[in-house]
Amino acid sequence: STSGKMSLLSDITSLLLPRRCPVCHRRLEHTEQSLCAVCAMAFPRLPLVSIDDNMMLRVHWAHLPIEHAFALMAYRHDSPYHLLLMRIKYEGDTSLALRLGQWVGEEAQKMGMAEHIDVLVPVPLTARRMRERGYNQARLLADGIASVMNVPVEDMLVRLHQGTSQTHLSAQERGQNASGIYKAHVPQPFRGKNVAIVDDVMTTGSTLAQCAEEILKDDPTVHVSLITLAYSGE
Repeated sequence: STSGKMSLLSDITSLLLPRRCPVCHRRLEHTEQSLCAVCAMAFPRLPLVSIDDNMMLRVHWAHLPIEHAFALMAYRHDSPYHLLLMRIKYEGDTSLALRLGQWVGEEAQKMGMAEHIDVLVPVPLTARRMRERGYNQARLLADGIASVMNVPVEDMLVRLHQGTSQTHLSAQERGQNASGIYKAHVPQPFRGKNVAIVDDVMTTGSTLAQCAEEILKDDPTVHVSLITLAYSGE
């Protein structure tokens, strides 16, 4: 049968190219999707009690009316789970990005996030970075979330220029560095609707704040939420 041939083919493929856990590099069993069972059990979930009031939102509330926020993972640079972000950001693991997006979507949905989302908006890369990398990890995460929540993904943000790397900057410097980088246009069907900005990780929140600010500048009637794979809570 065709399905028999297909499973035989996937058996042969996995023998030739064993799938590895992106965190501990152990060989994955057929039943293990993205992570091995051990790493999945120990996954550092961000302990969010509510999507209406949490540390991700409070960072922004002095400046911006962000309404809901969700992240799946508590992020620490020295944790082996840091490798998940490296894999999807720099190593071209697009299928992992999509699967992690689906996981984010499933868990966010359990917390009631889906009812506050009409459209997902990924944080964009510059045109140059997009050419170099060939994909935008925030877009892939959004595509994964969208497949679970059954909502559209719309590239309504543009990144205008590079700015300096954010890595070694203070929160204040990051804010200054990011200003004027993004431009937004909210298309007619989404004006006044629930817009969720998607990124891989929220650190100081300056990138997401810039994006939210531009979206609200273009359409002050939208309701803005945030959804990320990880939150590092600096």
